[in-house]
Amino acid sequence: MTLLKLLEKFNELEWKSKKEFIKAYIYTGFFRAYILFIPFRKLVKRMGKVKCESPEEVDKDTYFEAERIGSIVSKASKYTFWKSLCLVQALTAQKLLRDKNISTTIYLGVLKDKKNNIIAHAWTRCGKYFVTGGENNEMFTVVAKFSN
Repeated sequence: MTLLKLLEKFNELEWKSKKEFIKAYIYTGFFRAYILFIPFRKLVKRMGKVKCESPEEVDKDTYFEAERIGSIVSKASKYTFWKSLCLVQALTAQKLLRDKNISTTIYLGVLKDKKNNIIAHAWTRCGKYFVTGGENNEMFTVVAKFSN
């Protein structure tokens, strides 16, 4: 995406969303670099409690905020100059929601395709809402989960 298009989209946002868009954009870069340059075992320590899940019942305000943050992370990820795929988005959403004291769970899953290749996927859940990566997640076998 061009810088001009990014600025146009940014101007369409309200002030609170602009601030969080900037945070999301920065966090996607931070987490992308972290994934590339830091051993995965250290990243796992930042992801939360292993094999734990956040509550499935949350109030309406929490759902609204999770949906808003998910949308912002999705938009910011489209305009990064680096790859901001599922794990980057999941970590970014978790961080933004954790800053608001909202509990989430990150899931890591795998799937074998028709050619027997393993495909990995990550997604974030808040309550019963999938903040990031929720589409087709039921196709994946969960191999790890982390709750904050």
